[in-house]
Amino acid sequence: MELLSNFQKREFVAEEILTNKELIVDYDRRRNSNREALSKLKKELAQEKKVWVNLGDMFVKLPKQNVETMIKKDQETLDTEISDIRELMKEKVVELEKLEGGDGSRAKSYQLKAMTK
Repeated sequence: MELLSNFQKREFVAEEILTNKELIVDYDRRRNSNREALSKLKKELAQEKKVWVNLGDMFVKLPKQNVETMIKKDQETLDTEISDIRELMKEKVVELEKLEGGDGSRAKSYQLKAMTK
């Protein structure tokens, strides 16, 4: 019975890791499309004062400055979400290795932090 419980825990943690990977990919796609939108606003729509924006299932004409601010805030939110998910994934990888019978030392090498200025 304990063996079955261990398999269930391992499967659950592995599913969480895969789900988080897919979530990072989705957030990264959104981040790239936001980057493209900011570039288009600066280059092609530089003369415009108001631009059309798709909000959910409707289009709204808003001031360009407000749209840029909204996109930049969304970018910041996505960046923090992606970094939080990456940190969570590192913990889950260590947990999965421990459940598989390791001591967690092999997966700890993935917990390196970047050097800052």
